[in-house]
Amino acid sequence: MEIISLLAVLHCFVLSLIILFSKFFRSKHNRNLGYTLLVIAIVGINNWFWDRGTSPTIISILDLFLWQFLYPVTLVHFFQKTSNEASGKIVNLKYLYVPFILLSACNIVISVSTIFSLYNLPQIVGNYIGHFYKTVSFLSVIFPIYTIILSYRFVLTHKDNPSKKWLKHLWVYLSIILLFGVGLELYRFIFSEKLPLTYLWTFSSIFIYWLVYKGMYQFKLSNDRYEIRTITKKEQSKSLSSNAKNSHFKNLLLLIEEEKIHHDPYLSREDVAQRLEISNGYLSQIIKENTSRSFSDLVNHHRIRDVKMMLKDPMFDNYSLLSIGLECGFNSKTSFYTNFKRETGLTPKEYKNK
Repeated sequence: MEIISLLAVLHCFVLSLIILFSKFFRSKHNRNLGYTLLVIAIVGINNWFWDRGTSPTIISILDLFLWQFLYPVTLVHFFQKTSNEASGKIVNLKYLYVPFILLSACNIVISVSTIFSLYNLPQIVGNYIGHFYKTVSFLSVIFPIYTIILSYRFVLTHKDNPSKKWLKHLWVYLSIILLFGVGLELYRFIFSEKLPLTYLWTFSSIFIYWLVYKGMYQFKLSNDRYEIRTITKKEQSKSLSSNAKNSHFKNLLLLIEEEKIHHDPYLSREDVAQRLEISNGYLSQIIKENTSRSFSDLVNHHRIRDVKMMLKDPMFDNYSLLSIGLECGFNSKTSFYTNFKRETGLTPKEYKNK
């Protein structure tokens, strides 16, 4: 079990570096997940040496910082940004870093004296060291629970978020692990005895392997989409021919053809109307007059048009159908397949084979 725990820590560390430095994973959203896994790996390696009764110098230095108050914060930031909270009012969460900064500063002052013996603390300060660590133990129980509740609103209250299912699973798994750790810390707070964390990391290893497996699948999609985007950028845009007299509708077609606005899975009628400097109602009216379609039908029509072009082009034969559909603007496999069959009468695979 110690070997499994160590492997889980190492995999967590490697996965964090992949997320932080891979050009396919690197983004403002994923960066916080990478930081979270990196800090968890640091905590894990510290605990692994603690369970074995050894403490190398590098581990003693890492122990100066109270990491248990940092990774819940980066995790909340990840859920906030990935759940598309930016579409509404962004909540300022900088205050969550205060416990980590203040408590780590106090711990450094104490540890440099008690562990590294670089100076002697005043007697009056030494009398309160036990109370300080008791407070840290208590806050280590309360703080993760608070962040779990806080992240709940960013994950499960956004029904329109296409990544909700993935985020929900991730939130559930991480919450169970955090609550497991909270239980161990609660035992320490009540009985002043720290339990071995081998079982916690054995359970965590299952999560890490799931995340790696899920990540590899996401990596394949990300890689395909990255290459598809690179290829399409090199191709010159072909202007749409239209007999429309309405200048606003012509500008709409230019936005679709030249800026590929329909490849944005979060594109809304309000966004387009704002770009064209017209009202939402008037936008729907001119689309209806020129195409007899609704706004969403027009957008999906052009997405499917681009998909069909790629399916006919041998240059895209090595890429999955799903990666092509996602890159053309559909936000899920279900949406892609449903709209494609409604438009063509065939599934993407049947269309490609035909």
